[in-house]
Amino acid sequence: MPSLKVANSVALSLERLVGAQVSVNYYDLDDPAVQAQHVNQLEYFAEEGWPYPIALFDDEVLFVGGLQPLKVLAAVVEQLRRRGINLA
Repeated sequence: MPSLKVANSVALSLERLVGAQVSVNYYDLDDPAVQAQHVNQLEYFAEEGWPYPIALFDDEVLFVGGLQPLKVLAAVVEQLRRRGINLA
């Protein structure tokens, strides 16, 4: 599944679970404006040799490479619970 579709799927599921407490941001790393805005992170990813896509939660890497919506959703829900955000 393409990364944008995964992001949209996870965003819809999270909205149902926690409402507006969480937002999902998708960044097209081929976009020069995104590259300029996130140069340090992209350099770090390149140094680590990580393949795209990369899923982050509050700047913490959750997944590298292929993304599966249910696994991303489960990882995000776990991060929310750790931060004390209750599910709706």
